[in-house]
Amino acid sequence: MLAEKGDVDGVPAPPTSCSGSDPVTKPIQRTSLIVHPTLDVKAWIARPPSPEAARPGRCPRCGAASRPTGGGLGLHGHGVRDRAVFGPADADAGPIHGWVSCRRYRCVVGTCGAVLLVVPRGVAPRRHYSLVAIAMAMTLWGIMALTPARVRARICVSPSVAWGTGWSTLRRWAHAQRALVDMPAAVFTLREVAQRVAQIAIGRAPPSLRTAPIEAQACAGATARS
Repeated sequence: MLAEKGDVDGVPAPPTSCSGSDPVTKPIQRTSLIVHPTLDVKAWIARPPSPEAARPGRCPRCGAASRPTGGGLGLHGHGVRDRAVFGPADADAGPIHGWVSCRRYRCVVGTCGAVLLVVPRGVAPRRHYSLVAIAMAMTLWGIMALTPARVRARICVSPSVAWGTGWSTLRRWAHAQRALVDMPAAVFTLREVAQRVAQIAIGRAPPSLRTAPIEAQACAGATARS
């Protein structure tokens, strides 16, 4: 629910701000993205998976098996790519510039040639801020009714008092989610969209966290396995 189609194929230098011109919020060149089904960002960083462990079962472009019976590998290891994962790691943490080395693969079946980037759960497609950071921001703004400036202070990796009371990135995230939660602009405000996105994330949190603060539930639900 907190994702969009497509993903980056490269990561620029760490940002110096979170303003409207910040590359953190802008999509760059695309590649095929596959999210690892079991490893989240913390687990991936603590113990990066081997090329075999992270290898997808098949190519998403041509459908060829990566380990065909009686044949050679269909998806060959193609190095690693550092991927940005910015923002708080959880509800109790402060925002950081994080980087994770993701596995790349190339399909060698026929003329496919697709390049795949396998990332841990929690990496937001076409965003450098994590799903945890976005879900937490939606919760703080949409449900807890914090001002954009206070949300920015909790989430943004390089806050600046020069921005005043707003945070355009927050509204941009809510706008990107509007179509996914089917809340037309003529009826619902962006803050109401953020509230709905947060509610969905909270609803996906493990039952063991039902008594935890709602922002902690949203962070857990943002990366919960479907």
